[in-house]
This record gives sequence, structure tokens and C-alpha cells, in this order.
Amino acid sequence: MKNGNDFKPRRTHAPLRPQHLLVASLVLLGMGQAQDTLRKGGMAPDPAKTGVAALPQPGGALLHWTLTEGVLPDTYRLIRKGGGATVSRELPGIVPKAEAIKNDWVTAQQYDFLKAKLAKPVSDPFEKLGLQLQLLTSAGMARTLNLLITETALRDGTRYSYRVVAVRGGKETLVGTATVTPGAPPAVLAPGKLSASPERTRVVLAWQRSGGQVMAYRVYRSEGSAEPQLLQPSPYFPTVEPAQPDRVTFKDDALPLKPKTKYSYQVASLDLFGRESARTAVLVADTGDAEPFPRASLVDPVITFADGRGRVTLNWNAVKDPRILGLIIYRGSSPDTLLPLGEVAAGSSTYTDTGTEEAKSYVYGLGYKLAAGPSGPLSIRGAQPLNPAQPAPPKDLSAKLEDANTLILSWQPAPGNPIGYLVVRGSAANTPSDKLVSVTPRPISATTLKLRLDASPGTGMAFRVITVSASGVSGKPGEPVTVVTPRIGGDAPTLLSVEPQNSALKVTWVYSDTAPAQVEVFRQNPQGDLVLVARLPGATTAFTDHNVVAPFAYAYLVTTLDTQGKRSDPSNVGSAVPLNITSTPQIKALTVSTDGKGATLNWTADQGAASYAVYRMRGGRQERLSVVTSPTYTDALAKAGDLYRVVPVEQSGIQGQEATVAFK
Repeated sequence: MKNGNDFKPRRTHAPLRPQHLLVASLVLLGMGQAQDTLRKGGMAPDPAKTGVAALPQPGGALLHWTLTEGVLPDTYRLIRKGGGATVSRELPGIVPKAEAIKNDWVTAQQYDFLKAKLAKPVSDPFEKLGLQLQLLTSAGMARTLNLLITETALRDGTRYSYRVVAVRGGKETLVGTATVTPGAPPAVLAPGKLSASPERTRVVLAWQRSGGQVMAYRVYRSEGSAEPQLLQPSPYFPTVEPAQPDRVTFKDDALPLKPKTKYSYQVASLDLFGRESARTAVLVADTGDAEPFPRASLVDPVITFADGRGRVTLNWNAVKDPRILGLIIYRGSSPDTLLPLGEVAAGSSTYTDTGTEEAKSYVYGLGYKLAAGPSGPLSIRGAQPLNPAQPAPPKDLSAKLEDANTLILSWQPAPGNPIGYLVVRGSAANTPSDKLVSVTPRPISATTLKLRLDASPGTGMAFRVITVSASGVSGKPGEPVTVVTPRIGGDAPTLLSVEPQNSALKVTWVYSDTAPAQVEVFRQNPQGDLVLVARLPGATTAFTDHNVVAPFAYAYLVTTLDTQGKRSDPSNVGSAVPLNITSTPQIKALTVSTDGKGATLNWTADQGAASYAVYRMRGGRQERLSVVTSPTYTDALAKAGDLYRVVPVEQSGIQGQEATVAFK
């Protein structure tokens, strides 16, 4: 039948012709087709398996059914109702041999084989399946077994109903029923939505199941301008896939296909009566689409700054592939948050991001723009635009005394987006940068700072502010502002003495009048800086400073604070050097006793001793008995008159003050 295509198919193999089949291989060939069909997806139940299929014809109809119970019946009883009459007729389970051969339905050998093979049920399920497929694909065999018959002399437009019963050994088995209205037969439904998934050496086709009386499909393939070939198995009986029951899958992999080659496909439906539908539109599948894409890999980004703005330049190896329509650049804060940022032409190898923030961490991705859509990020790199340039210092630094002990510093914000400011102090405006002391241990974001002035009245000092950029780079100190702690006046205390002690200095003083609210002790360190070391209740007249180290000299002065926090003039200055007295361990309370089994020594443990050496003097000869870590030792060989000597030993090996005791 014509299908509307402008080319004729060429088969990959010779068509299946029953007259060419050997008698002994009839079922085996059917089974071979079953193997092919199963390999491609197996066999689905055909529409007529549990009933009778009817196809209208002008002035008649075609009826088709399957072999009941896989065995020849004696007869089929065909009952037709319609047109005002009921007609019943008997059909043999197999037509006479002469009729089958005359009509060229089968050969004599095939006829004999069918009659003998179907005289009893086929028990082997695989052999039964092969036979069923053979009967479905061979109209001649179906007519020989009266599974396909033609009804004539019917009135067009009149509805007829049929009932078919198989009779064997007097037992009747219902084959099925059908209704038909004679007239022009409907067209065979063509497959829909043909799609292809090319792989490197094969193509997987899929299409919408046709439905109706379609039992199988034919798949055609061509390469270039060559004629289309009918692919085997033909017909193709598909299975029903539970996940997609309305879709049919066919794998073109009987022989490996050529890589990087375009193939054209068409699919047609085949119904129970051997009619073929119109073919689908030509679908081109390119096995080259399954070739791996060349990989474009990002290298470490290049970060530059101009006019305070950061630029991140991405570079990668250029790739050439006609499937790549462009390259997509992605950006995010992590690999999971990547979003498209920009797009460049295929073959490009660089992209510059000018919309970054200083010190912010970014993750970049590179992907392909394909005909099917974006590939997503395929290569990922991180970048953090850090500016190595020193930021400018803030301007307009000013200082204001809130009271005698409180200073407020303020300044204008520095340009850019610094993370904060460091405040430093020196003894004078010209104090070198390496001599400045930090007032704020970490950057502060505010542009004001309130300080407690822990310095004696009349002390001069200079403050500066350093900008810390968003990249964590500290700039140069800004212009200084100088401050002198005010002199409130009043009676100053008198510093009596600075007494050296072991790793400490004791400072004592007196007041000329009543005790103040508080007293402050200042210390000048060997480096020259003056620091407040203690603020004590006013009744206190002595302070021991343990934060000193011999053999360096330290100077002290004392001031008082009234109830309003006003500071007096400073006292006189006193200085001293702390002592460095080292104590050595010693043996104390050494005793000796006996229980009749020897001499037991005991003494008091000394924290400075790491161990103790025990010696025995006997007859003018000294012998070291042992080195112990606990303050006891027993000499099992002791004799009256023995003299024992115990020596403490420091961790460094230095021996301390020993002791002796005699055993009597």
C-alpha cells in the first residue's frame, strides 16, 4: 500500500516468505524471531489474543483471531447476526491441503508440519511463543489455519456482530466476539512523537504507541542519501514498559553504528491484518552527539584593582566543537549557589568580572551553551579580590577632654569600605611608627573612641588613627593629635620607698592629710613607657608589684583620686631593681628506724627536688645505694654503726642541702 513517502525501502535482510522456510525449521525460525524480539524488548500481548478482531471492507469484513489453547480444533462455528438475519457456518480447523497450496498460502511441507505440530498442544513456552509470532507475521499460515477469513456479500453501513466458537472432540470453547460495519477500512494509526537518543555506536529510538489493532512496528534507517533499510526484527513486537506504558523503545544495535555519523529513521505501524501505516517524518540522529565534549578548564583567576574597584579575570583553554554554541560564566558564594553571570562566544578563552566587592569570596563556574540547553558549571574556581594597596588614613582627627580622666577621639571616615580603624599612641607627635603603642587591640568600625587616661597629670601624649582596608591591609598612621593630662592640683602623696624583694618591688607612701577616695600607682618600665599598674582604695599605703624582672630597674610614682575622680599632682619618683634570690632544695627531718629487718630512712619532701640520692658510709667507705623520688628508703643490709647521707637533686642536676643520720 502507498504510504506517502517519496522513496522505496530497501530491506537489510530478505523478507520472511513462508514458502522459503524448510519444514523442519518452521518453528525454529519463529523462535529465532522471538529471540530477536525479546532481545529488543520482548513481546506484548496482541489485541486479538483474547477475542476476535474485525476490519471493515467494502461489502464485507476481515476477521482475525488466535489459535485457541495452542491446538487445532475440529471446526470453528461462525455465527453472524445483522441485516435482519442470523447466519451460522462451520469452518475446518485447517483448510484442505489442496486449497492452501493452490492459494499459495503455504507449501505442502509446511502444511504437513503445521497439521502434525498443532495436533496436540505445544508445551514448551518458548517454542509456543515462536509459533505464535510466526502465525501473526504470516497471513498465509493464518488463512491456512482459518485464523484469518474474509466475509463477503455484506451490506455497507449495516452493523454485524460475530461470535466464534472452537469445537474439539465435542467440547465448545468461545474464541471471542466482534462487531463490524462494512465500508471503507480505517487507516492504520501511525506512531507518534518519534525521538532518538544517539550513543557512540548505537541509537535508541522511542515513540508513542499507536493503539487500536496495531500489533507491531517496522523501523527504517538510512545513512546519508542511501535508500532506507528495513531493520530486523521485522515486524517488531514491543513490550509494555511499566514506567512508560504508552512509549515503545527500539535499540538499533544489531551491528555497531559508525561514530560521528548521521542516520535517518522512520517508523511505521503494522496491524493484525498485515497493513502498514504511513511512516513517521524522518528523524535524524547523529552519533557524533554522543562523543565526549572537549573540556574547558578554568585556571587561577587574575585579580587587579583600578580606581579602588576590583576586577577578576577568568582564563581557560579555548575549545572548538560545533555542538558548543557559546560559553556561560557562573558566579556564586559557593558551588551550590552558582548562577549565570555572563556569556561569551564559542572559542573564547577569557572573561573579566568588573562587578566584584573587595575581600568578598566568590566561586566561578564555566559551562557550555548547547542546543539542548545549558550544560551547567563544568569547571569551578574560587577567587577573593584582595587589594594589596595601603588605604588612606582618616582625616580631621580631634581630641576632647570630657573630664580630667576621660578623652574622646573622633575623625572622619576614610574613603572606600574599610573594616575599621586602629588607634595608636606615642609620647609625642614625632614618635616613630615602630614605637607607637596600640590603644585598640583590634580594628573598630566606629569613628569615635572614648578613652580612660591612665597617666599622671601633666603627661603629654599623641594619638593617631590607622585605616584597615576591607582586604585586611593596614595603612600608614594619620596626622597626630596631642593631649596633655590636666593638672588638677591638690596635695600630692609622698612616696617613701621602693623596696627590692625577690622578683618583686614593694612601694610605700603616705598622705599629707586624710586618705583620698582612691590611689593610683604608676610604673615606668625599662623601655621608658609609663603605665598604670594599680588603682587601690585610698586607705592603702603599700603595693607590691610582682610583674617585674631582675636585673632591670623600675621607677614609680603615686597619685590620688577624690570622690569625683579628680587626680592630684604626682608624688616624687622612686626606683629600684628587684632581687633574684634562688632557693635550693634541702633535706629536713631525716630519721632512721628499724623493724628488725633493716634500716628505714624517712624525710620531708621538698618541692624543689626532682629526686634523692641515698649513700651509706661503712668502715670509711661510701656507697651510693639508690636514687629515689619519694622521701623514704629501706636498706635491708643495714648494720649498726652505718652512717646514711641523703642528697636532694633538682631537675637540672644541681644538688641541694644534704643531711646525715646514723643507724645504731
